[in-house]
Parts: sequence; C-alpha cells; structure tokens
Amino acid sequence: MASDVFAGVRLARSPVYGTRGMVVSGHSLASTAGLRTLDRGGSVVDAMISTSAALSVTIQQATSLGGDAFFLYHDAGEGKTVGLNATGHAPDGATTDYYAAGIPSRGPNAVSLPGMVRGWERLHERYGVLPWPGLFEDAIELAEAHPASRVLTAGLDLFRDDVRADEGCRALYFSGDDRIRAGDILRQPALAETLRRIAAGGSAAFYEGEIAETLGACIAEHGGLLDAGQFAGYEPEWVEPLSTDYRGLAVRVMPPNSYGMLMLMQLNGLSGLRSEQLAGDDTDRLDYLIRAMQAAFAAGQPYIADPRGADIPVDRLLGAEMTRQLQDCVVNGAPPTTFRNGGGTSCIVIADGRGNAMSVVQSVFHVFGSAFLDPGTGILMNNRMTGFRVDPGDRRCVAPRMRPPHTLNPVMVLQDGRPRYLMTTPGGPGQTLSMVQVLTNLVDRGMELTAAVEAPRWSVSLDGEFLLEEGYPETVARGLEERGHKVAHGSGSSYFGSAKTIEVLADGVLAGGADTRREAYAAGR
Repeated sequence: MASDVFAGVRLARSPVYGTRGMVVSGHSLASTAGLRTLDRGGSVVDAMISTSAALSVTIQQATSLGGDAFFLYHDAGEGKTVGLNATGHAPDGATTDYYAAGIPSRGPNAVSLPGMVRGWERLHERYGVLPWPGLFEDAIELAEAHPASRVLTAGLDLFRDDVRADEGCRALYFSGDDRIRAGDILRQPALAETLRRIAAGGSAAFYEGEIAETLGACIAEHGGLLDAGQFAGYEPEWVEPLSTDYRGLAVRVMPPNSYGMLMLMQLNGLSGLRSEQLAGDDTDRLDYLIRAMQAAFAAGQPYIADPRGADIPVDRLLGAEMTRQLQDCVVNGAPPTTFRNGGGTSCIVIADGRGNAMSVVQSVFHVFGSAFLDPGTGILMNNRMTGFRVDPGDRRCVAPRMRPPHTLNPVMVLQDGRPRYLMTTPGGPGQTLSMVQVLTNLVDRGMELTAAVEAPRWSVSLDGEFLLEEGYPETVARGLEERGHKVAHGSGSSYFGSAKTIEVLADGVLAGGADTRREAYAAGR
C-alpha cells in the first residue's frame, strides 16, 4: 500500500496540491508531459493528448496507439459535461461462423479497430488551444529512449510465453531468452516515426495513410481480418454521459458499450442505506458492497453492448423501479453473481484552475493486448474482440462493425454543476467496484482523498472468487462467509486497481491522489 507506518499506525500519503493545474496518470513521465503542456498555456484537452500519447509509449502493456479510449470532458464555460466514445469496431467478416471455435485471446484475430488516435483529434478540434504537432514532442522523445517500467517488465514474467510468441514483441522486449529489466533503456524508433507522422498529418496519417497501410498489411499477412481499407473513415461518437444522484452529487459515466452504467446501478442500490451504515463495521459494509455488485451485474451486465445493434433500456435500468429492486437486494440479499477479472488499462485525470476537467480511461484490454506488435509501426494492438460473445441470442454477440463491451469506466462527480471528484482506475470489470469503494470512502466515510484511495478494497479474482485485500483481518473474511460470501485474501493491482483521483476543494484548490498499487503519479502547479 502507498503509505508510511509510524508507531504502528498506517498513515496515508498526502495529496499533491495545485491551483493552476493537476495531472494524475499511470506514469511519472506522462504526468509531467501533461503538466508541461498546461504550463505552456495548453488546454485540458491539449494536456490530455500529451499525457495519453506518452502513456502509449511508456506502458504499452496497458495502452497503445493500437487501443481505445473513453473521454469525459467538463467545459466550465458552457457548464456542460460531454463524452466521446473512441472505441473501435469489429472487422468485416467477424461473424459467429468465423469465430465458431471461439474468439482467440491473442494474435491478429483478437484485434478490433483502434479508436483512440482519432478521438484525440476530434477533441482537439473542439477544445484544443496549442498547435497539434507540438503535443507529441514528449511522446516522440520517450519513444526514442526511456527507462522501462517496472510494471511492464513484471508483466513480461507473467505473460512471457504469449509475448515471446510474437516476433514484434520478442524483438522489442527480449534479448535471447532474457527479458528487459526495469530501468533498462527501451528504444522504439519505429513508434517514434509513427508519432512523427501523426504529429505532421493528424489522425488521417493513422487511419487513411501509411500507418493504416502498414498495420493492415501486417495483420493480413498473419491471417487477421482487419485490413487497411477498414481503417479509413472511422469516427468516434459524441455521447451524452449517464448520471445518477448519490448523496446530492451528480455521478457521471459513459453509456454502453462502457460498463459505467453498472457503477451507477451499484450506487443506486447503496443509496437506500444511510451513510452511517457504510461507515461502520467492515463486515457490514463489505456485505452491502458485494450485494450491490451482485444485484447490479445480474440485472445490467447482459445489456452492456453496442446500442447501435441492440436495444438497451437505460432509462429502465437506472429508473425508480429498478432502483427499488436494487436497494432491496442490498438489504435482503442479491443473486449469487460474479465475473472473471483481468485487463491492461491506463488512466488519466486532469483539471485546471478554471473549472475544466477530464477523466480518461484508455486500454489495449488484457495485459499486452493481443500480444501482436507490428514491427513496421511499433504499435502493439488491442485484443478487444474477446469482449464479444459467440451466441446469436446474446446482445453482445460478435458482428461486423459492432463495438464490443468495454470494462473502461471514467468517472466525473459534480457538485452544484462543477467538478468535485475526477476518478479512474484500471482493473477490468473490477473498475466499477473500485470506483464505488473510493467514492463511498469519500462521501459516506468522510475520508481524506489519499486515505480513501489507499484504504483496503475487495474485488474479484481471475476465476471469479471474491478477494479481500491485505489489511482486512481474518475475522472479516469469516464474517462474510457466515453471510454466504465465499472469500479469500489476495493482493495485486490486477484485482484491486490503481485509482487516479482529483478532488476540487471548496476554495478551488486541486488535490491529486496517485494510487501506488500500480505505477501512478500526480503532478500539480
């Protein structure tokens, strides 16, 4: 845990404070790149692009130019929060017949069209201030040479066989049988050149230019469905964020195909309790939180799909009758539901001193995505196709040009129409669980920001078992088992996430909290 111990008492680290700007992301080099952009007079969106591009270089096991993103942006001038869904779709030919034997978790046929790069440009066109080319200077420099991340190199041990099986990954991350080590200088000249082309030619260089041609040819050569022609003309989608009221705060998330709706359903279920019921005994609180997850996932998870191809009754799922049912489940027991947990994801929260703010989650899905890296562009591709089902009766069924379900869940919490909390975390389907816990720590338990982030959490393991993080005593586990929840103790950021958070204090001061369960860094001015 990210804390110090003094005289046997655990002390949370202090937040980073600022008044002019705050950037919190999954890597120190990326956060400082974003802060430098703010210092040059850039907008929140400019800073986000600099940060996001740097992350796509430094932690490709979690995010890359070959991945997707959801963006939540609050414009202080308009007093409005908007969402941009920059997730890509399945290739042409992606049918149930083609995937009759199942969707592979790695390789070229696990790849969906990446959407993030065009999402950057559409946001910049509307909200950018600085010239586009200058936003990539830090990322290009990092691609030429930067120290390898400890989390990336640890991932090479966990997924060694998958990564070594691909020639592009093997050439970048291994020398013979030996993987690179944390702190070794990682050089990615092909990726640096790709970034130069995007800086010079905008997203058209990626989707309609030589980058798409090179990516498409590499994928096709290795038997994949996605070719260069399918990149052309891709557009992200502007969407209205979903919102619910929790203790007088407006909690906003992305609509499906994001999992964000499941977070709102959990909060709706918990809203029938008094804050005191979530602020007391650990066993009681965790029992309520587990029941809220079970009820929300049982009712809502089957509807996390592309609304362009499926009817998704959002109003009913977030409406009064469903909320009453969820509240009853929290108090009296919920369906015995769980899920498998896993994923490779990176997050950004940014705010300036004028009330503009962003929450961003970007990802290649599983750690190292498809483990398919194109040597010509240096881009590691996602494996988002694994979010689909192969069942014609399921709303989430694979189909050409449909978007898969995404566990990505950026969160923006407003008070009196202004941002109060910006919240993100990696962690696959467990993202909504972690965000509910951090928010209830802040709102119901009255915890200071970093204490709320660093408090022990519960989650779900890779095979669906409930886990309690180190810090909860065995008596809590026994108490939960007596209430019907089979639990075990566990550790690791793959399960419990790594929250990136900003709180806007009453006087306008920005407080940033970087959760060091995984690499994270807060930088403020």
